[in-house]
Amino acid sequence: MQEINEQILIYLNWLIDNKIVENIALFFADSPIFILPLFLFIWWLYYTYKIKDDEKKKELLFIFYSSIVALIINLIIQKMFHFDRPETVLKWVWKLLLNHIPDASFPSDHAAVSISFLTALFLANYKKIAYILIIPFALMNISRVILWVHWPFDIVVWAIIWVIWAFISFKWLKKCDLILKLNNLILKIMNYIKM
Repeated sequence: MQEINEQILIYLNWLIDNKIVENIALFFADSPIFILPLFLFIWWLYYTYKIKDDEKKKELLFIFYSSIVALIINLIIQKMFHFDRPETVLKWVWKLLLNHIPDASFPSDHAAVSISFLTALFLANYKKIAYILIIPFALMNISRVILWVHWPFDIVVWAIIWVIWAFISFKWLKKCDLILKLNNLILKIMNYIKM
């Protein structure tokens, strides 16, 4: 598997020779992840001031929980299994273009959060928005491979796992009494402060 990862990365190395592709990859490597809090914040305000719908706000909380749980599980997996990033393994091929924390490559936090978020959007019936966001999130995950921050299988293998996980966690969280009580408490607090 490692040989296939290395061959794909070496093949993708020619893309960075193009300055336009390099700049696009640098932009998309981190930027789309900020769509998640922006989306949640804007829709929360919309359901607070325009529509006044607490049930929709609960849906937003479930989308948030699904993404956070994916990130927590990701961090636990990274502590259990350490795989070096491509830039440290293949030093002879690559110059570092993207500054990042020098931690584990596997699994990708960006992939986990973005894929869980997209899946939760589909499950919460924000399908049009999810279809639009597939493009920047796909570009983000591809850019992280092109820039050698992740191995291709860090993204591809875990994409499948995070879709399944997001589906399970989204459905499970909606039935969990503790989460339902937490949602009600959050809504009471937010309604009290007019948010």
